[in-house]
Amino acid sequence: MKNIDEISEIKKSTSGSFTTRDLSFIGMIIALMYIVQTLVILGTSAVTPIDALKSIVSAFFVCIVIAIGLAKVKKIGTFTIIGLINGLICGLILPAFLPLLPAVLLGGIAADIFTKFVFGEYGSRNSLMGACAVDKFVESIIILTVPFFFGFSTFILSTQLIIVSALIVAGLGAAGALVGYKISGELKKAGAME
Repeated sequence: MKNIDEISEIKKSTSGSFTTRDLSFIGMIIALMYIVQTLVILGTSAVTPIDALKSIVSAFFVCIVIAIGLAKVKKIGTFTIIGLINGLICGLILPAFLPLLPAVLLGGIAADIFTKFVFGEYGSRNSLMGACAVDKFVESIIILTVPFFFGFSTFILSTQLIIVSALIVAGLGAAGALVGYKISGELKKAGAME
């Protein structure tokens, strides 16, 4: 049985403001996310010329990394921080893809709101899967519609195709989160993660 000091330490780590340690870990997760995403997109590019498939496939692998980060830093707001930094970096690297900033930021905010009201915090398998699914669904809807309204694209997909695409990406995000949850469990057992 855990003593009172251990219980109060756990409560401190899952509530309140972000510590320097939390932010450092989030930064490491974002860097790892970019490495994984780059490798997946390059690998998918070698197999298929379809641009949309590159992003769809990367959702699974990126959510593995995000779930590991959320399992460690269980605080609400973590997904919003990931989305904000991810969007800023994408906007600086690829200015033509400025719609990615609102997409990933709003996806992160939606995931945080969903988790806050349904689960209270991150850490459980269902909270990670739900958050990643919500994030990827919102991101996909925005990415598939906003570029048309801002003149980045000359055509817009049908509503049914947008919804089906977003649901597929959300399913892949949830599946990636499940894998990330299992990996974080193994890391905790090995003592590599608290």
